[in-house]
Amino acid sequence: MTGCQSASRFAPTYLLVPPQPVVLTPPLWGQLEAGPWNVGLRVRTLPPDVAGASTLQLTLWYPARGGDPTRRVHYRDYVGLTSSEEHPEATGDALLANEAVTRYEQGLVDRGIPEESTSAWLDSPMAAVPDAPPAPGRFPLVLVAQGRYHSAQHQAVLAEYLASHGYVVATTPSPTRRAPPGPDLDVLATARAQAHELERALHQLQSDSRIDSTRVALVGHSLGARAAFLFVLAHPEAAALVSLDGGLANQAGKDWLTGLPYFYPERYRVPLLHIYQEGDAEVVPDFELLESLRGAERWTLRIAGMRHLDFTSVGAASVLAPGLAPARSAADIAQGWATTASATRRFLDANVRRRLVIPGAPPPPPSPLVTPDPRVTLTHWGEGQP
Repeated sequence: MTGCQSASRFAPTYLLVPPQPVVLTPPLWGQLEAGPWNVGLRVRTLPPDVAGASTLQLTLWYPARGGDPTRRVHYRDYVGLTSSEEHPEATGDALLANEAVTRYEQGLVDRGIPEESTSAWLDSPMAAVPDAPPAPGRFPLVLVAQGRYHSAQHQAVLAEYLASHGYVVATTPSPTRRAPPGPDLDVLATARAQAHELERALHQLQSDSRIDSTRVALVGHSLGARAAFLFVLAHPEAAALVSLDGGLANQAGKDWLTGLPYFYPERYRVPLLHIYQEGDAEVVPDFELLESLRGAERWTLRIAGMRHLDFTSVGAASVLAPGLAPARSAADIAQGWATTASATRRFLDANVRRRLVIPGAPPPPPSPLVTPDPRVTLTHWGEGQP
């Protein structure tokens, strides 16, 4: 793991005062340990950047100081945000949000999820407090590229967890929510559209003095990982890329980059972590692209017992809401999701920054990405390998 600890890759993070602890670890976080910050939440509107473009909903999690814990959101509030994706100016409309939650909950029930399980999930308290006062300091930026049809809710648990550890996390809905693709999805075109929306988010956030966007990190799930990869190709100064069972390394659509001119795999330099599963027949691993990126350090992390959808908030909720996962697998899935979140945070810590600059605090000792676990297999390829 020594390659993951290279100090030359770290951007500084400045903290003016010691942070305050998170009031309470939410149930959906499972075994994860909260970081030293409370979590704030804001929803913004990204205006069109070119003629014909649409407005975008931008959801932002950030390290906060204080904030009224009685105002913490519940998971259903994240589901409610889907009601204003196409019309961000309607954010905060309780009637529209409730209608969206009702539709979502009914959809779960129609798929056989017991009503008591859906209620337990949607009513679960989260960590974020809307518009909580930002913590003093300057924090690294993580852009999250959602999977196909996914919205802020699908990575909200991970985003809160990262924010509690000192990251500003931003996401926009997948473009496939506005224009659902047919059976013949143009993978490259869709990934390009989503990568452009990540660019719009970055442009909006660069003016915020509390955000260190000089070496942004990317996290992408499923189809979103392809968009994150295109973003990184355009931003070789990026700090890190995390693929959550992403399309970078599966057989479906593996030739998606053939239409991209001037792509030279050997010139890729950004550290990459690909976390994946082998139990979902529709998402079969294929590492040909990862193996070709020999100019960068790469890690693959296989977690047994996971499904493709478990790399979202569904995995976090699998124990809390029986029916989301097979009964005998729920605990393993929840543990696998916690391993995913923890490894993501450790990978970002190692590649985005070396440590938090807290007066008088010693640097933390180097730590591996994961603790020993027979269900987890970690592989590291250094530059020039395999």
